[in-house]
Amino acid sequence: MPFAKHSLHKPSRPAATFLLSAAWTVLSLLSAGELSRLVPVMWTDVAREVIAALLLMGGFYAMARVWVPELRPLSSIGFVRRPGIAGELGRGVALGWGIAIALVLPALLTGNLSMQFGFDGPTLLRTLLSVLVLIAFALVVQLILAGLPLQLLVKASSPGWASAATIFVVTMLAITGTASQGRTLPVMVLAASIFVTGFLRTRALWFSLGVQLGWSLVLQILFGSSSPYTPVTFGIIQSGADGPIWLTGGPFGPEASLVTVLVLVAALVGVFRLTKDYAWHYTWQPLEGAGHPMDVPPPAEHLREEKRQAAAAPLIQIGGLQTPQIPYSEPRDPA
Repeated sequence: MPFAKHSLHKPSRPAATFLLSAAWTVLSLLSAGELSRLVPVMWTDVAREVIAALLLMGGFYAMARVWVPELRPLSSIGFVRRPGIAGELGRGVALGWGIAIALVLPALLTGNLSMQFGFDGPTLLRTLLSVLVLIAFALVVQLILAGLPLQLLVKASSPGWASAATIFVVTMLAITGTASQGRTLPVMVLAASIFVTGFLRTRALWFSLGVQLGWSLVLQILFGSSSPYTPVTFGIIQSGADGPIWLTGGPFGPEASLVTVLVLVAALVGVFRLTKDYAWHYTWQPLEGAGHPMDVPPPAEHLREEKRQAAAAPLIQIGGLQTPQIPYSEPRDPA
């Protein structure tokens, strides 16, 4: 029956589904924190981030499949399958790599950066666990900032209002959290702006995920710096910086310096330049008429003129013209 077939597709309700996805986000993070206590301490951070990522992906996938039929379930999570994913991810990693190097550069050039190396077994194991933690944490952040909630906001309003609302929520969370105790508030706002803008320009999380992975892995694993925004990590390299906090970040890490604000502003400009092609291919919408279709009949004089021109022209016969008849005569015998 056609009626029964169409009744299975429920209409999309962006506002209600957005509230449900927001509630699921909070529930997933709380559940991941509680479940991670059941594992040994060494695996707590890995378990927390992996469980949170799995809960977010599973919940958003189910919501999109049931209540948002116009969105593909994987696309609703941000995992859009299309050509050139490796290049898109690579551009994000390159930008994140540049951010990390720019943050460490002031302490390195002023001679205030000190490093310690360790290559024993426990250090190598903690380095591997730190890499897994940062990858899972980046996935959780991108699922929250560039997943189903943001896409539903875009559908319900516009990309501009959706990004403003997401950044406002991040700001409120930063003010109520530990960020209000220092200068980390503008860093969180700018970082969220980079991730949200990267998603809205590409309509996938590959670029933003690459930015966060390149940023955190290079800064914390390759340079061994600490960060107040990610889980505590350990690696074969541990570094610290002396000098003025506004320049190097001191014991809080390079992300606590005022230089970070300038670097992230430049990185936000870089997002627009690096995603120019993606924005053209994936965000351009053809113009559509907004009015109601209306056919205005032409005046009667126009109709009569069109009928007169469309009528076949009459045949004209010219009389009095005939082909002359030449009489036939027998040829004469010359004999």
